[in-house]
Amino acid sequence: MGTSDGETEATTSRDRDWSSLPTDLLIEILRRLRWSSHPGFALACSRWRSAVSPFYPASVTPLLLNAARVGSTNARFYSPYFDKSFELAATLGAPGAKICGAAGRRLTLALPHLVRNVDLGSGIAHDMPPVDQVGFDFVVGDGGDGAAGRMVGVSAVMFLRAALSFRNGDGGWTDWDFTPYEFGPAFVPSPSCNPVFHGGLLYLLGQDGRLAVYDQRMHDQGFEILEKPRSFGFECEDSYLVESGQDELMAVLVGLRGPPVNVVKLNEHTMEWEKVESLEGSVLFTGTLTTTMKKTGARWMQDRIFLPRLFDWPEAIPADLVQHDGELAFVPKQECAWPAVRDDTYVTNMWSYKLGQSGEEAREFWETEKLDYGVWVDFDST
Repeated sequence: MGTSDGETEATTSRDRDWSSLPTDLLIEILRRLRWSSHPGFALACSRWRSAVSPFYPASVTPLLLNAARVGSTNARFYSPYFDKSFELAATLGAPGAKICGAAGRRLTLALPHLVRNVDLGSGIAHDMPPVDQVGFDFVVGDGGDGAAGRMVGVSAVMFLRAALSFRNGDGGWTDWDFTPYEFGPAFVPSPSCNPVFHGGLLYLLGQDGRLAVYDQRMHDQGFEILEKPRSFGFECEDSYLVESGQDELMAVLVGLRGPPVNVVKLNEHTMEWEKVESLEGSVLFTGTLTTTMKKTGARWMQDRIFLPRLFDWPEAIPADLVQHDGELAFVPKQECAWPAVRDDTYVTNMWSYKLGQSGEEAREFWETEKLDYGVWVDFDST
């Protein structure tokens, strides 16, 4: 019996060996796919896998940007999810700079009499107007990409004083407008964390749990030290302020040796701190001037608080930070294995605390190495 042309075409399609496609064609196909599609592409067969360069998405979790020492400008990112440190050949181009904080993927650096903002994805840097007066202890911006057009510098050593700068119509920034000197009630800010924008106001956390608030609409009045709250209600060695995904003002309280770690949120009706029992599937990255709270699908990370302390130094991978179709990923410069899938039993090399665990279960800081001169950055921030 003869076969029709349609039957012949169908048979040829079934018999075609798709694994024999030329490597240059496979690479061209990959260039047209998003990073997130590459792992599935690599699972098709060994030949397809060989055409895919291993890569590590930069937006899985926040990353710890850290330097070897103060003033170092190397770009090195640690991922608590992959437990690897990615070292880039590019530098921040600011010798002697001090890391002031980060909002999303934008890094704020302080140089003598100058504040610089760096987009870590593009490498583009913008300098703020010179600071002629005393330098800032904290510098924060309203908005991860500076779109809100507001930067506030805070001096807090002997007195609380704010300086405000706006983005102007030319894409630059106005000169810093300082609040008057005020020698009011004593207020000792937590030295470990930046102020946080919340509800349009800037909140500065005190070591004892008190709050000072700056409202730009009443710029000449400077900071107001609130009557309440007057304490956290818990003893702690370090404290960090953050705005949650539910627009609540929260503080992370860390003990002398790590545990216990408590999380409290501000009840804005009673103006008292209240203990948080669960992060509801989110994860907190803290221990630097910037604290970040994120929802995560990785069950082993949920309800955990991560601090920049390592039990062992991770594998260091020379890599390029590559953007493809709106996604950023670290692409190793040398051949290496594909990232392992993290299941629910995985425990990272970075010290963390599961909220609500008992004191007997919690592991202390001992024998960990603190990653100083670092800050959490988030390439998933919009």
